[in-house]
Amino acid sequence: MFNGVGLKELDQVSLLNRVDTKFIFDIEKLAVVLLELQKHYSILDINGTRLNQYDSIYFDSPDLKLYHLHHNDRKNRFKIRYRKYVDSDLSFFELKMKNNKGRTNKKRIKTDDIYKYLTSEAKALFDKNISDREKWNFQFCIQILFNRLTLVDKKFSERATIDLNLTYQKDTNKVVKDRLVIVELKQSKQNRKSPMFEILKNNGVYPYKISKYCLGILSCYPNVKYNRFKKKLIKINSLADD
Repeated sequence: MFNGVGLKELDQVSLLNRVDTKFIFDIEKLAVVLLELQKHYSILDINGTRLNQYDSIYFDSPDLKLYHLHHNDRKNRFKIRYRKYVDSDLSFFELKMKNNKGRTNKKRIKTDDIYKYLTSEAKALFDKNISDREKWNFQFCIQILFNRLTLVDKKFSERATIDLNLTYQKDTNKVVKDRLVIVELKQSKQNRKSPMFEILKNNGVYPYKISKYCLGILSCYPNVKYNRFKKKLIKINSLADD
């Protein structure tokens, strides 16, 4: 059984500037993976709840420029979202920026709730970090809901998230990927000697680049360009739709 940690302890390893490594696998492997991870990691516990609910609202331009930057493998790119940590009743507006060295830098401000429009405070944070905001005409494009287990290693040097029950919503369209498990290892610099790397490798799971946002666009926008993601989509659907 995992030892529990609180939000204040987790803040010791916030890693807003970091390197991310992602993995995917079928939910059938989850029980074995968790059993092996528990001696190396502790788990976030919020008032007795360890499987936490997340609700995110993403923005893009009408022609999905941010999605296409990712699809076209532009190294400098960003995502815009509100995120609500449902169990702790905390909400943030976030800019998640990735540079050409593969590092993720996240800027965020606390908000009262999450919205399908950009507040003046959100626009101010955007203007401080990204140029030419007005040219993009950002608008709501998709809502993403999931459950998350958050792990931290015993030395508080890295975090890992395990996302389950991935659900995409746009208007009346709802797509659920309930067999897909997405693991994201967050480190100050990539360390393949991490127990997460070793345990997943021993279970036949290897690093795999994936974006929950891009998968959501592919799921809810049937006519979007996806040729560079075709092989990924086939693999993900084979896990998610059995």
